[in-house]
Amino acid sequence: MPRYLAIHAPPVEPVEESGPPADLPGLSRLAGPTRWLRTYTPDLHDDRHVSLWEAESADAIRTVMADFHFFVEMETAVFRVHEWGPDDVLAAQTEKEPER
Repeated sequence: MPRYLAIHAPPVEPVEESGPPADLPGLSRLAGPTRWLRTYTPDLHDDRHVSLWEAESADAIRTVMADFHFFVEMETAVFRVHEWGPDDVLAAQTEKEPER
């Protein structure tokens, strides 16, 4: 399943709340193809945060977030990401080395 990062930030211009507040407990219980996995807060004194999702598309994440009222409190940008790290680099290096 593809993974996405969603970057959440308070709106630049204050908005009048129109509807119920974000339903974090409801989102936590959601079981389906679009799943919230984890959220990271870079600084506890900063209102921005980043969440990790599994979903078929960025639009699927936006739909779930709208269903749980997250766009009232935050502006969100969603990006597909590919995970890789040191083990992947070393494995690719080994694959490219010619045999002696």
